[in-house]
Amino acid sequence: MNLNVNDWKEFKTSKLFYDMQNGKANQQMLENGNECFYVGAKKDDNGVMLHCVKDESLMTKGNCIIFICNGQGSVGYANYMDVDFIGTTDIVAGYNDNLNEYTGIFLATIYSQERPKYSFGRKWKTHLADTKINLPIQHNADGTPFIDVDKKYSDDG
Repeated sequence: MNLNVNDWKEFKTSKLFYDMQNGKANQQMLENGNECFYVGAKKDDNGVMLHCVKDESLMTKGNCIIFICNGQGSVGYANYMDVDFIGTTDIVAGYNDNLNEYTGIFLATIYSQERPKYSFGRKWKTHLADTKINLPIQHNADGTPFIDVDKKYSDDG
C-alpha cells in the first residue's frame, strides 16, 4: 500500500465517527481500586490517570479514540483505548466500526498532529466534529481514487 501523504484526502471527524461520547466523571466521584482505568487529559500512559473501582454508571466503552478536549498542556492529543474505562469530562470518545488496535493507534497519531491548533487555550470539544484530517484513500486497479457512492466517510465519496 502506498502511503505517500501527497495522495491522502481530507476527512471530517463527524463523518469518521458514528458516535461521540463525553466522559462522565471527575476524580472526586471515584473510589481508589484496581478494577478499571480512569482516563483523562493526560498525554502519557494512554491517558490513564489512576486505577479505580468500576462504577457501571460512569463507564465508557473501549475500542475508541479518546480526544483530549480540555486540560493543561494536553488539549489536542488523541489516544486509542482498547478496554472499557471511566473517562473524565475533559475527553470525548469516538467510535467507528473499523477501529482495532492498528487503525486506532494510526488514527490517534494522525489526530495528535492537530495539537498545535489548541495550544493557546482553545478547547477542542467545540471544534472536534469539524476537525479535518488527511488519510490514505483506496484506489481502483487503474490507480484512480475509489469513490464510495454512499459517501459514508466523506462528502466527496
